[in-house]
Amino acid sequence: VRFDSSSSVFRKACDGRDTGVSAHRLRDAAHRYLEGREPVPEGGDVRRVTMDVDVDGRVEMVTLSLREGELQCVCSDGNVEGPHVRAALEFAAGTDPSESQPSGRLPTHTRREETALEGELADALDDLLTAVTRVGVDGARNAPSVDEALQRVVGEAPEPTPLGLGRFIGRLKHEIALGRARRVARMLDGAARLATALRGAPTPTGAARIRAWLGTHAGSQPEIQLLSDRLLVEVGREWLAATERASLERRYMVDLHSGKVYREDRPRNASASSGACPRQIAVGLAEVEAGPEPQRLRVLQYEVQPDIPTQSWDRLKQVADRDFASVTQDYRGSIKNYPALSEPFVVVSPYRVERNGGLMTFDLEGHVLGISRSDRRGVADAFQGMLQDGAELSWVAGRLTDTSGHLRISPFAFGTHKEGYRRLR
Repeated sequence: VRFDSSSSVFRKACDGRDTGVSAHRLRDAAHRYLEGREPVPEGGDVRRVTMDVDVDGRVEMVTLSLREGELQCVCSDGNVEGPHVRAALEFAAGTDPSESQPSGRLPTHTRREETALEGELADALDDLLTAVTRVGVDGARNAPSVDEALQRVVGEAPEPTPLGLGRFIGRLKHEIALGRARRVARMLDGAARLATALRGAPTPTGAARIRAWLGTHAGSQPEIQLLSDRLLVEVGREWLAATERASLERRYMVDLHSGKVYREDRPRNASASSGACPRQIAVGLAEVEAGPEPQRLRVLQYEVQPDIPTQSWDRLKQVADRDFASVTQDYRGSIKNYPALSEPFVVVSPYRVERNGGLMTFDLEGHVLGISRSDRRGVADAFQGMLQDGAELSWVAGRLTDTSGHLRISPFAFGTHKEGYRRLR
């Protein structure tokens, strides 16, 4: 919700009165506008509101939102507290500014027995590690002890299940079902690190790990970066396994300015930015969470363009990564920092492609990046078919995986340029 003094609705509601900045006048105008109108059936649940706040002649945009039951406040100046945020909170709460407390730090939530809750979750993670280790990866597929341990982890976690933890559960089950011992070990390594962070003394590294797994919680400060005035192109989306009760839709977006990839995660039945894939998004304001690559993006203000301009496709090739050695190094670093949560996604522009014994792409220095055919086989087959038809490859976008020590890309989309023809699969 954004209040605009130039709108006809606002002018009608104010009925010619002074429309200067005042929480009381704005609220009174809304009351007058709603008088005599039918209420929203079953009420309306407002979960995010963005407003322009003027304090001492300086206007900032403040966003208030509920995430996992906790109130989050972000100001366009990058602060999560301060006079603009306090004024927005007073307006949302219906507080009389004359009765408000002196300005200062915003009140923080007390840790409602957080230590005990975190200890129980850490114990549940330890039990999960023990259960899988005892029966082995092959035996874990149908082991009641592993199923019980997974259920206990979910039971000890905050409700609703945080996205990071839910995705971990889904990935672990998937890797166990496929018998991938190395990847299961990597997942359990990440769970062990979380258990250590939950039990240990507060540190920046531990706090960052807890946020990546569990999101923000009572008493924590969200680590959020604001993104504004950017053009993003969505190059892929997929449904991912999470807990038994929920799956997760992930969308991959590329910043045409920097080439950085972001992800937008949406649990089933939750809202997200609108539009089909592919699409171009002009972002007015967005929040970026610190955490594993690609970082999670929340789009707050945006415009969608379904027909992507030619210059945007050209720009996508320009920002694509051409150094596969750098891609490999970044992949290793991401997996090292977040072994259970990191799912790197890249856009690369190969120098050449070989089809002998499989699909292999090379950069100018001869470093190789294979095309995985085990995941998303339909896209890989279409990719190979277009190459056989003589199409000139422009770029490839996909999630990175490693098999037997070799890095591969599971393609989601690819662009070609042949006689001015561009195509996205």
